[in-house]
Amino acid sequence: MIGNTEKIYPLWGNLGLLVLRLFVAYLVIEAGYGKLFTEGRIEGFSGYLTSLGVPFPLISAYLAALTEFFAPMFYVIGFGTRLASIPLAVTYAVDTFVAHGEDVMALNYSEFGIPLGILISCLVILIYGAGSFSVGGSADQEE
Repeated sequence: MIGNTEKIYPLWGNLGLLVLRLFVAYLVIEAGYGKLFTEGRIEGFSGYLTSLGVPFPLISAYLAALTEFFAPMFYVIGFGTRLASIPLAVTYAVDTFVAHGEDVMALNYSEFGIPLGILISCLVILIYGAGSFSVGGSADQEE
């Protein structure tokens, strides 16, 4: 054995979770901010949801936009990340399989790749949590 690597692997895993959390938060907060604070965007999004047959499109549009804006803030601070992952995963499951359902069936990865990647990232964070680099976490905790 070359050396003791027991403390290295948890560090890299936790660093990976931090990078994943921050990257997903950046992508998703930007999407939610645009929907909430750009004039006419929420109405346009609601119209798009209407065309997809989503029930209560205006309410659904606001729920999705509020989820995209506020839930990733928990990712940034690393607190309540598993709980925040649930509505985000639901939002991006709908985005992937309803909004991009035809693209999924046609294997048109360029159209559904980003929402699917965000969905998978949310599921990873739901399973593994925030990692040590978070509020309440310790970067050097023993495993």
